[in-house]
Amino acid sequence: MNPPHAMILAAGRGERLRPLTDRIPKPLIPVQGRPVLVYTLLRLAKMGITQIVINAHHLAEQLMEQIGNGEQWGVELSWSREEQCLDTGGGIVNALHLMDPQEPFLVVNGDILWNLDLQPLLQSFDRQRMDGLLGLVPPLEAESGDFLYTPHTHRLQRAKKHPQALTYAGILLVSPAALAPYPNTPFSLNRFFDDALQQDRLRGLPLQGGWADMGTPQRLANCEKMTWIPEGV
Repeated sequence: MNPPHAMILAAGRGERLRPLTDRIPKPLIPVQGRPVLVYTLLRLAKMGITQIVINAHHLAEQLMEQIGNGEQWGVELSWSREEQCLDTGGGIVNALHLMDPQEPFLVVNGDILWNLDLQPLLQSFDRQRMDGLLGLVPPLEAESGDFLYTPHTHRLQRAKKHPQALTYAGILLVSPAALAPYPNTPFSLNRFFDDALQQDRLRGLPLQGGWADMGTPQRLANCEKMTWIPEGV
């Protein structure tokens, strides 16, 4: 498929990183000298994905002022400002009018660090069988994964405390038509995942490369030591 549009989720408060996030939006927290969000912008630009939407709520003015229109990062940004935080699902629904209604688009969490090969994800999306295709990675801690994955069919099952469960990477390819019926109110993407699982319309794909979550003080400290983070950007 051609490079899709992308949306980066950047509206949340980052409760687990307070008090740091009381004054800095979580996606602007620096890791190895660069804001976390900028790594994602540069990696998407390198893939040829340059049409990007970012949602903003917590410390939105600071976030929008520092990132700007995306020109310095090689992308073209549109902003979806939220008067109230709409959570992961509602934030996407609120921004659908900025997307191509006919084409699947990429959703990336704004607080992850990654150097993953996304081409298999882009090439595996089948709009006849799928509403969403989740990128999966090994869990950071034993038996803390989210889904059991079936190779060949890419089918998923919810799983907690299972030794073979994989973690949702915070990277998703999704059909806009599948999200359009949902309300423009706060709700988690997990609601969409559960609905799509029930309808056998959700699939997953393990991704290869580096991935890290910086959502707690300890994980943020660990990211400062990961040599792969600045590679290629």
